[in-house]
Amino acid sequence: MKTATYLRLSLLIPVLVWGICLLLILIASTSPLKEFVSSQSTVPSLVGLFFMFYTLGIVFWFFPYLLLALILMVLSFIVHPRATFKLFAFSPVVMTILTLLFMNVLAMGTAGDGSILSSSQIKDQGFIAFNGLVLLFSLIWGNICVAIGMGFYKLLQRLELIRDDASIASAARLINQYESRVYPTEKDYSL
Repeated sequence: MKTATYLRLSLLIPVLVWGICLLLILIASTSPLKEFVSSQSTVPSLVGLFFMFYTLGIVFWFFPYLLLALILMVLSFIVHPRATFKLFAFSPVVMTILTLLFMNVLAMGTAGDGSILSSSQIKDQGFIAFNGLVLLFSLIWGNICVAIGMGFYKLLQRLELIRDDASIASAARLINQYESRVYPTEKDYSL
């Protein structure tokens, strides 16, 4: 597999992580585990809350991620794989910006006088706190997904299932040199 192919496939990692988080939340919501988690007040409930933010947050991050994934997919066909790799590494920052833009556009539609928060100071505090949470969770989950993708990339490289284009080209040159020595052309047989 080439690096560019892996990068294109790695665009599915956030959706796969979402599926795993959803599965964990569904398993944790069964009655025996729910009683255990509710009796524990610190770590399991915080981890569950962390998974819950990501799982329920798909409502807010799916469309920005779809836009980012399409842009990265197109760029992976145009740009060299090394540069594409760097673009993918910085994608959590771009994803955070796109998610904040999307969230604020959605929030502008609900900012009328009939909203729950009628005081402008309360609205501003809630707006800043909400943007801070979106910023925090987008960066954390984005970097988690990039770290998962990087870990799988390094593992597949170590197992020699992924080769860089440069190593593929150098291997092809070595094979060609070997074949030219072992199987000489007709010119070599002429007297």
